[in-house]
Amino acid sequence: MTTDTPAEEGTRATAAGSFTPTEDLAPAGPSAPAEDLASAGTSAPAPTFLTSLLDGRPDWPGWTTPARPDRAGQLRADAAVRRLLTLLDTDVDLEAVERDGELPEGFLKSLHDAGAFTLGADEELGGLALAPYDVFRVVEAVATRSAAVGFLLGVHNGIGVGASLLPVLPEGPLRDLIRRHIAAGMVSGWADTDPEGQGNQWPTVTATPAFDGDGYVLDGEKLFISNGPVATLLGVTVTVRGDAHAPRVGLAVVDTSDPGFRVEDELEHLGVRGLPNGRLTLTGVRVPDAQLVTVPEGDPRRTPVFASAVMTARLLIQAAPALAIARNCLRWSVEFTARRRIDGATLGEYDLTRRTLAENAADVRLMESVIRWALAGPAPQDRLFERHVARNICTDACARVADRTLSLMGGEGMETARSKRARGALPLPVERAYRDARVLRTAGGVDFLADVQAANALLAHRTRGTARQAPHQGPAQEDLSPRNRLHLAVLTDRIARFPAMADAVAEAVAPDPRARQYPLLLLGRIARELLGTAAVLAATARDGDQALTDVHCTAAEARLRDLTARLDDPGGPDHAGIAAALLADAAPKPAP
Repeated sequence: MTTDTPAEEGTRATAAGSFTPTEDLAPAGPSAPAEDLASAGTSAPAPTFLTSLLDGRPDWPGWTTPARPDRAGQLRADAAVRRLLTLLDTDVDLEAVERDGELPEGFLKSLHDAGAFTLGADEELGGLALAPYDVFRVVEAVATRSAAVGFLLGVHNGIGVGASLLPVLPEGPLRDLIRRHIAAGMVSGWADTDPEGQGNQWPTVTATPAFDGDGYVLDGEKLFISNGPVATLLGVTVTVRGDAHAPRVGLAVVDTSDPGFRVEDELEHLGVRGLPNGRLTLTGVRVPDAQLVTVPEGDPRRTPVFASAVMTARLLIQAAPALAIARNCLRWSVEFTARRRIDGATLGEYDLTRRTLAENAADVRLMESVIRWALAGPAPQDRLFERHVARNICTDACARVADRTLSLMGGEGMETARSKRARGALPLPVERAYRDARVLRTAGGVDFLADVQAANALLAHRTRGTARQAPHQGPAQEDLSPRNRLHLAVLTDRIARFPAMADAVAEAVAPDPRARQYPLLLLGRIARELLGTAAVLAATARDGDQALTDVHCTAAEARLRDLTARLDDPGGPDHAGIAAALLADAAPKPAP
């Protein structure tokens, strides 16, 4: 069900810590425009959390600078939330969607009529022109009712061709085509995953020049493509062969009404039931030159402009439903605690119950703080690293909240909503939330590989010679409680030690990065714990919610101690030897 697979491992970066464009995106035909599309919207980079990590110096003033919200955009987003929640609460049987695994007939049109497919589109196209943070708020609100519908909207509004390509295309046939489809109410997505797996250098779908010289012919298969079965205009990654250029990767924009486009299978998954997801085949699909986008050198999936769109899309696709699920679980755990008694005592009188509720609330606050940092803070366009890391912060926090909630509710947590309804109990879908939360850690790229990619991005910046400043201890902050001042001091010390840690990891993995991924994994997870703590502390300096911040920082420091201890143990057990023995036993034996 992955749709946003490009990794930023090959992306170049400035010493200031912002990803900057290095390649042109252009239609593949002979009339390709000369302007640098990837440079659209760039400016002098602002300091980011990546800057702090590589310099070893926290930027407290920058972290606590409040966002400047677009009040008109907020109001439009609020109105969209009301329309869509009304639609979901009154016109759709969401239990039937979960039971049958499919959306009802006519539902996509109802979503379109409510503005769900044009959240970020220009107003002249009938869109709401919402900023990324407001688009996130709308998708998250929808996902509180249905993770599948939230996921669908996240894909379309995040990585659909209108969201990912239109903002950087010059005037021309492709831009006109996408604008016409947006105005007509298209559903879109992105088909990148091949049957052999995700993230291959060369897509298995091929694009070869048509015999009549008019455009390209696409042949091949894509798997686990969200929105693929319902898309009207779909982005497809291809390997371009047979023309005047050497083989190269391209991004083809496919009209799914082409007779060679087929949805071979609609797929079912562990969770998010009802999400349109499928195996697609393309057999002789024709696309004009203008609908095949390439770069002069390299892979357009790894251009900064496209990688930036992917990082925002991941937040819409995975983090927005994750936050929605966590909010629901927090509410359910509170309501369950309030109505349950054991031997005459309320459940809320027990220590472990109180800790569960506090930890759930603290994880929701973490997710809110990180998303605001990544999407609503100053210069979000420069915060590519933060957007990458925020996805795993949110999906892991959601998993913790869902797991605690299911444990708290015991048998009632494991029981399906349908079973509870049948016996007259409150039909809270905790079991469904647990499954949906697990899906979000895999969709769009497996979580542990996202951590490795984050570490690779850190080390790529480091190799460009980022100038490091002498670390310093920041002064105590009067807007933080005594315990949170201590947490800030510990965070400052950990950030000061991070550059040396990154140096050590780079040296450890240099001989064989493929065989030494574990230090990268740990470094990526340490970076995201540091970002989460910084985001929560910064939010607290603005809104004064000290108690939940203390809960988060205490738990995060425990996780950091564990991660650091593992990183400091370079030897460890012989995992490689054990795996080699297991694989040897599994290898086919030669015939006698």
